Parts: sequence; C-alpha cells; structure tokens
Amino acid sequence: MERQDERIQYFTALCEQLYNPKSSEEREQAQKILECQFPTFADEGGNGIATLQSPTGMENRPTFAIATPTDTASALRILLENSPNPYVQTFCLARLKQLSLAQFSLFSDDTKIQLRTFLLEYAFMHPDLMPFIITQLAGVLAQLTLLGWVEMESYRHVYKDISQFIQATMEHRIVGMQILAVIIQDVNPPTFSRGSGKFRRSAGGFRDTQLLDIFQLAYNTLKSLNERSLPFSSEYQEQRLKEATLNVLVRCLSFDFNGTSVDESAEDIGTIQIPATWRPIFEDDSFVPTFFQAYANSTPPNSSKVMDCLLAIASVRRALFTDQEERSNFVISLMRGIRDVMITSQGMDDADNYNSFCRLLFRFRSAAPLNEMVDKPGYIEWIGLVADFSFKGFQSWKWSPNTASYILGFWSRIVQSMTYYQSLGKEAVEKLESISSELIGYYITTAAESVSTRIEEGLDDPLDNEDSLTETLNMLGQISRCKYEPSSTALISVFDPTATQYQELITKASTNVTDPESFKNELEIIETKFAWLVYIAAAFVGNRAAFLNSDTLDSIDGQLAVKVIQLMEVQQALQANHGSTFLNQKLDMAFIYFFQQFKKSYMSDSSDNSEVYGKLSELIGIQNQGGMLNVIMQKIVSNLQYWADNVVVVQRTLELFNELASGHMGIRYLRQVETTQTILQNHMSVDLAFFNNPKQLQNRMIFYKVLCKLLFGEDNVGETEFFEFMKPFDKRIEQLGPLNTNADFRQDNVKRVLQGVFLDLCGFINSIQNRRSYNLFFEWFNPDYTGILLRAMEAWAPDPICNSLLMFYAEFVNNRSQRLNFDHSSPNGILTFRDASNIICTYGRKALDYQVQDENLKYEHKYKGISLVFNILARCLGGRYINFGVFWLYQDKAIDEAFDMALRLMTAIPLHDLTSFPKLTNTFYNLLDEWSKDQLMALPVPPSPDIFLYLMEACEQGLDVNESMVRSHTCAAIYNICTFVIQQSEKQQTNPSQLRRRSSTMASIFTSSSTSSSSATANMLQQQQQRGGSSDTHWLLVYLNQYPRILPTLMASIFYPLLFEDTNDQWSLSRPLYTLIYLQRDYAIKYTNAVIDQQLPERRDYVAKGLAGLMDGIEWTLSSRDREHFTQNISAFIRDLKLNNITLVPLLTPPTP
Repeated sequence: MERQDERIQYFTALCEQLYNPKSSEEREQAQKILECQFPTFADEGGNGIATLQSPTGMENRPTFAIATPTDTASALRILLENSPNPYVQTFCLARLKQLSLAQFSLFSDDTKIQLRTFLLEYAFMHPDLMPFIITQLAGVLAQLTLLGWVEMESYRHVYKDISQFIQATMEHRIVGMQILAVIIQDVNPPTFSRGSGKFRRSAGGFRDTQLLDIFQLAYNTLKSLNERSLPFSSEYQEQRLKEATLNVLVRCLSFDFNGTSVDESAEDIGTIQIPATWRPIFEDDSFVPTFFQAYANSTPPNSSKVMDCLLAIASVRRALFTDQEERSNFVISLMRGIRDVMITSQGMDDADNYNSFCRLLFRFRSAAPLNEMVDKPGYIEWIGLVADFSFKGFQSWKWSPNTASYILGFWSRIVQSMTYYQSLGKEAVEKLESISSELIGYYITTAAESVSTRIEEGLDDPLDNEDSLTETLNMLGQISRCKYEPSSTALISVFDPTATQYQELITKASTNVTDPESFKNELEIIETKFAWLVYIAAAFVGNRAAFLNSDTLDSIDGQLAVKVIQLMEVQQALQANHGSTFLNQKLDMAFIYFFQQFKKSYMSDSSDNSEVYGKLSELIGIQNQGGMLNVIMQKIVSNLQYWADNVVVVQRTLELFNELASGHMGIRYLRQVETTQTILQNHMSVDLAFFNNPKQLQNRMIFYKVLCKLLFGEDNVGETEFFEFMKPFDKRIEQLGPLNTNADFRQDNVKRVLQGVFLDLCGFINSIQNRRSYNLFFEWFNPDYTGILLRAMEAWAPDPICNSLLMFYAEFVNNRSQRLNFDHSSPNGILTFRDASNIICTYGRKALDYQVQDENLKYEHKYKGISLVFNILARCLGGRYINFGVFWLYQDKAIDEAFDMALRLMTAIPLHDLTSFPKLTNTFYNLLDEWSKDQLMALPVPPSPDIFLYLMEACEQGLDVNESMVRSHTCAAIYNICTFVIQQSEKQQTNPSQLRRRSSTMASIFTSSSTSSSSATANMLQQQQQRGGSSDTHWLLVYLNQYPRILPTLMASIFYPLLFEDTNDQWSLSRPLYTLIYLQRDYAIKYTNAVIDQQLPERRDYVAKGLAGLMDGIEWTLSSRDREHFTQNISAFIRDLKLNNITLVPLLTPPTP
C-alpha cells in the first residue's frame, strides 16, 4: 500500500510538471517519462509511441509492471482512481484515448467491457468533475463506442447507460447530458481518419438505435425547463442543464443522417435528412412552439443555441411529413414563431441571436417553397414584417456587418421562385414586387451613406474584399430583376445627385483649390460612393437572364452603362488634368468589374442588335459591340498608364483584357478594334507607363500572353505581320548600342532592358499553341537573339537577373501541345539542344563557383537559377523532339557537357537544402525522372561513384518528402532504374554475345578517355573483374554490385510509408517496390519477417498472413498484369488494416542486407 501511494504521488508530480511546467525542459522530461511508463505500443500514426528508451534518472523511480496494452490500461485506471488531481485526470484520459485507438483490437472482451464500465462508474461517482474533464471522459467513451459497436453488444446501450444519470440527482443529470452531447459529436465527425468503413457502420448503428431516444430525452427535458417543473438548487444549476440539453439537441439535429461524411447541416443551403422514425415528434403541434418558447425564456448564449436548433428544424426534408396538411402545419408554426420574434424583437440586441435569426430566415426560405408559404394565412403580413426587418438590418450595417448576405439570400430565393411559380396570386405578387424594389433602394442608400462613416472611423470596407462583395451583390442583382425598372430607378436616383456633386467638386478643383487635403478627402468619399454604385450597376447588368430578357430591360441596362461610361469619362478627364494625384483604386476596380459583367451579358456573337446598344448609340454614340470594345480598351490603356505603380489594378486590368480575348469570335472582334490595333502596333509605347515599372514584370508577361493570342487569332497570320509585331523588340535591343563585350552587357540599362525583353518573350510564347506559330517565332529568335541570350548569360551569371533568361528558355524548349514538332529533316531540334547545353554549362560554371553568404538569399540568388536549369534539361529530355542518338553517334560534346554540368549541379546541392526549397525539389526529381527513362543509362562514360551514391541518397530522401508530385517523380526514377537493371540482367543471361560486342566498344571509350570519372570507372571495372565479375556488365549493374546496400535501403524506404504512414501515394510507391522485390527477394523476406517480429505477439499471425498475400498471383515478370496485380495486393492489405483499425508498430531500424 505504501508503495502504491508512493507511485501515485510520483506520477501526480510528473503530470503537474507536464501541464504546469516551470520550463520547457521540465515539460519535455516529464512527457518522456510518462510516455515511457504508460506505453501505447504504437507509433505517432496511432497517436502513441513505439518502444522508447527509458530516460536517464529513472533507475530507482516507482513504476508499474507493464508488458502489454492491457497492462497500460490497468495502470491508468489505478492512477485515475487514486488521484483526484485534474492534471492526472487529463493525462490518464488522454492516454486511454490514444491507447484504445491504437490497440483496441488486442483487448480481450472482458477488458473492453471493464474499461467502458469503469469510465461510466467513474463519472457517476464524481459528478463534480471539471467540465473539461467530463468532455475528455466522454470523448474516450465515444471512441470506445465507435471501436466496439460492431463486436460488443454491451456498447450499444448508450441511452440506457446514461439514463441512470438522468434518474439520479440533478448534478448527475447535468453530467449525463454533457456526456451525451460529446458522444453524439464524436461519433459523427466530419471525416474519419482511419477505419472509416467500420466507424461508419458504428455511427449508422448509433443513429438507428440510440439517437432518437436521446433526442426525445433532451426534448422532454427542454419542455420541462419551459414549464419550470424541475427542482434546482440555484439558477446557475438550471442554466447548466439548459446549456447541456441544448447542446444535445443541436448535435442530434445536425447529425450526418446520410452517412456520407459531408456535413450538410453546417451548410446554409443543406437539407437535413431526418429519418422517418422521427416523424411523430416533428408532427406534434407543440414541437416547433416548444423551441420558440425556449428561445423566449433563454438569455445568451443559450438563446443562440435554441436558434441553432430552429435553423436545423427549418431545414428538414419535405418528405418527412405524412401529408401536405402536416407539412402545412409545420410551416405555419415556423412562420408564427418567426413573426413573434420580429414583433417583439426578443433577443435581437445580441449579435449572435441576430445573426442566427438571419440565417434562420435564409434556411426557412430554402426549405419552404414560395407557393407553399403564400397559401398560408397571414402571409402578406408576415412577408411585410420580414421586409421591415430587412430594411432595419441594412440600416444596422455597423452593428452587424455580416448579415446582409443572409437577408439578400432570402429575398433572392423569393425572386427566383417567382419566375417559375405562376399562380401566386395578384396581391402576393404585387407585394413582393413592391418589397423588392424598396429593398433595393434601402440597400443602395445605406451603402452610399455608410461610406463617410467607414472612412472617418477606419471601419472594414467590403470594397476591399471583392470576391465576398461580388457574391453578395450578385444576390442583389437577382432581386433587382423582380421589378427591374423601379430597381434601376432607385440606383439612378442615388447615382445622379452623386454625379452632380462629383462634377461640382471637379469644377471647383479646376479653378482654385485652397485646401488640397480637404478636397482630396471629399473626392475620396464621392468616388468611393461611386465605387459602390458601379459595383451595384455591374450586378444588375450581370444578372440579365437570356430567357427573360426584353427590349425594355435591355434599354435600362443600356442606360446604366451610359451612366457608368459617362462617369468614367469624367474621371479620366480628372486624371488627364492631374495625373495620378487623385486616383481611386476602388472606383477603378469597380469599372473593371462592370465591364466584365457587361461582356458576360451583352458581348456575344449575336448581341449587336440588342436594345442595349440602341440606348448606348442614342446617348453616347456607341453603336455596336465593336464600339463598346473600343471604350473598354481605352480604359484598359488608361489603367496601364496611370496605375503603373499598382500591381493589383494592373493585374485585374489585364485579366479583363484576357477575358475580352477569350474564344475564337471574341479574339476576332477584339482584333478589329482600333485601340487594339494601336496596341498591337505600339505595344512598347511610352504611353503604357506600367511597361517601365520594375514591379510590373510579371504583369508584362500576362500582357504579352494576351497579345500573342490576338496576333495569332487569325489563321492566316503571315511572316510579314508577325515580323512587324516583333519590330519593337528589335528596336528596343538595337537602342542599347553595340553589345560586343561582357562589359557592354553589364551596364545597368542593358540588364534592365534585356531582363524585361526576355520576360515579355516568355509570356508571349506561353500562349503559342501550334507548330506554325512556334516556327515563326523560332525563325525570328534564332540565331541572333540566341547569341544575345548566351552572351548575356556569360556576362551576368550567376546574378539573379539570369533567372529571367532561364525562365524564357525553359518556356522556349517546352513542347506544349506538340508545338516543337519540327520536320524530319530539320536540324532545329539538335540546334536547340546545343544552345540549351551552352546555357546550362555557362550558368552552371558560374553558379558552382558562387557562394551565397546570406542564407535568406540562397534560393533567389542560387537555387532558383539551378532549378530553372533543371527545368530546361528535363523539358529537352521529355519533349521527344530531340534525337539524342545523333549526339552520341557523332560524339558531339554538347550532350556530354550538358549532362556533366547537370550532374555537377545536382551534387553541389546539400541534401538538407534539396528538400528545403519546394520548387528546387520538384525540378530536381522531375529531371531525375525524365533522365532515368533513357539517357542516364545511355551515358558512354559512367558517372563517378560519388555522383552515383549521391543520386541514390537523393532518391532515398525524395521518398520522405510528403509532396505527392515529388514522391511520384522519385518513385518513377527508382522504377526506371530497377526496370533497366532487370532488363540488362535478363539480356546478360539470354544474349551474352551482344553484350560482349558492346563491352568492347565501351572498353575502348574508357581507355581513350582521360577524365577522372572514367579513370575511377576503369578502376572500378578492373576491381569487378578481379572479383570474378564480367566486363560485359553495364556500369549501373557494376555499381549496384559494388554497393549492395543501395537497393535494400531503397526498399526499406518505400516499405515504411506504405506500411506505417497514412499515405495517398500507394500506386506510385508500389511501382518501384515491385521491381525492388524482383531484384532483392531475399531481403524482402528478411524485411517482412522483421516487420512481423516487431508487432505485438497477438497480432503477428494476422500481419504475417497479410504480408504474404502481397505476393499472391505474382509471376515475377515486368508485364503490366503483374505490376497491376501487385498494386492491388498492396491496396487490399492497407485497406484491410484500416478496416480493422490496426496500426502497425513501425520498424525503425531495418535489418541489414
């Protein structure tokens, strides 16, 4: 007894150090000791630990005798029973949860029953536990319920077990409700990480047999609370029971009844699939009123929980009800409850209640069709109250800024329903039309009036988040279409007076500005108001429905477009007089959005005859789509001129430009516009000020992407037109003067110009999609500009400015859409690779000698360029337009030099840096993948042993990278290498004479070569012969024989994520694993045996059977059938592990080969 007390005191002290440490070191030490003393016999994947070394200083400390997971559970129970310390309770419950998740299948049935019974009894005996301890304990019970539901009959009586709490004291009742709330939540998570099939069956069984009884219990408790028929010792006790009861009700109603893992109940548009067995409760006349009564009797935060229940109730499926009458009574009850809340404003002074009520309106409208509500008595009064509530909601924007979307969502659904419900009744239709136009007026007025307050008080402005704003305004646009004429009149009634103020202010500025700061503030307020109005006009125009359009409505849109264009012209006049002094980003972003919406609605192949252009022609002379395009293009040019220093506005402007150039007909229309032709002919004009801003380099690439689409938009673009377009590039470079020496290239103006030119060209060729267009560019670029690029690289490397050149050339050699498909007799593919080789070698030599002093600049100043070099070579190798055999045949040094430099660059990257920079990692392994498909094995001079070992170590490290694309490239490279080894081995056995002929050729190459790597290789081959090997063997086989640990190490590295990690890369990993096992079958057996031995004794037979099944049906060939069959076996084994909720104990130290 004395020893047990000593143990309890010792572990209590450790738990206090764990959760309330004096230092991080003390916490870490306590954690290590506790994890070692209470092991879960699993790795971190099972939320536990593997076998740990005992921390130092524990030799004479109190311990529990633990050899199995059951022992750990018993020790935790003893500690929990004997210590009331909350730190001990926290640790024990957390560890029990980890243990049960990892090893539940190993517990005996008695242990499973005892563990659950102990937790229930512990909660019953200690109703005064802290709330977070009760939550933890309930979480363990929920996990046990999921794990044991299928096998353990006693686990399926949750309601019966908790009923004992309900029938005891009030404190026990509260604890029981708290436990139920947590169990319901944890049994029904949004997703299951492991064992999803088994867990879903458990959740489904819980739903079908327990949830209704639990809901009924909580509902009856809520009614008793409404009636105040329960005895409480204090008001605090009553509030606790109400909170716990409401938590149970909310979680019951938000349960995933479909079992699809999609949390529909959390979506504002979701329908909750309440089971038919719940029908009597929902059809009870007192059901809905009970919740509204509870809302009236509650104060925050419980009142918002009641509102959450009503949200779910309003979303139940229509088919739940027996007939239309029952459904009608249900809808009437909801309408009455909503009406009473609006009349009394009960709880509307609380933000959470108000937000939840707005969501309830939106939900209710989603669940109850308009024709169903209109027929109900008092609908006209009810909808009028909702309208008044909405008007007040808009005016309360400052207090509750996030509810407008729910209010607009309610009304937009009303309006959408009016289009397909024809028999709504004249009174209802007139009422809804009147409300919609009035609603529009309130929203517009409020938005305009809020501007000055937002600016003066520095409040959040919705205009700063365009995505959210346009989503909300889209609903406003839908509402406006209900009664479009008065809606547009409401907009114009605010627009015109504001325009008058704007004109007066600008006129004042043109005469005399005594206080520039005051003028600027006034101008900001008015232009921000206009930004709102232009966005709203865009929403109106953008919601034009083709099947509901009419000349009258199109004429109104034309009038709105006129207002916007006239405003834009006034603003452009101000810019012309004052330059960029009084720019307003929000207003210009609004103009861009308006033109995007106008294009969507009115700029199509058949829209020139639309009445919208009739109004535009009548008022401002824009007669057709071409005229409108010209106006938009002028605005685009203006933005590129005045917003040269703003990356965001220029980017959005160019996105609009790109949208205009979408589609074949869109490009044709845009090419005919005068402004577009001017841009095509003067695309480097000084009027485009953004062109000379160094911050806009990326946007310049977008600009030339669009220009390329326009230039090649016509199929008959000839050489003359193309070369005419490229003349500004010629002139820009010619203006630099003679570039004969490296000093000439190092001039600052030369560096800036060439950097910009090559980035522009990179954007330009990015849009080239066909062979003919690419050949035109190729003929223009080669050989003159290739020479400039090479000399610039020689002069600048490894300066980061070279990245622009490398980026261009990586795009230049990219065979996108087979555009580099040269003629069979063309030397262009060979010439391109020669140039690529020069670029790779030139940059590589300088990069290898360059040392980065600042670690923060390592990527930008070195690894980014190396990454682009890898990209160039990978695209050359994977493009399939270069005949590399020609280089080998004629002993062209270009290929040797490029490959040698690539290998040197690869090995110059420390392995810890390789995976520290994602882009570098991706290009490195992509290159290795492409290279290993063919050319790496075709090297006439093998790489040195150091290089080979580095590549193999890189492969091993690539398998540890969690990014799927990197791991996929790594697996492909290993698969390619192993496949080649298998094929070479088979050839060596079946056709040795051919290999002897090849080996004599290889020997002559090795003999004649004077490089250090070939000397090392020659020595290696001599050693191989001295060991009895054959000189006929390919160098790759020689290396693998010389370093026999490589393949087993790779095999272990692939086995580990497959068996011990939750990975989605099973297919990628299974490919190289198959070839590795093919080559190393003895080690595969040794490794799997070690895995089996590592498992707990109770699980070894199961694991042995599963691992043996990996080889079922395999005939050990390289056929696709065998590979696919092996992959299927792997997937089946992993799936079976998850189904049975088994986490393998990891093999941290693989067996030696």
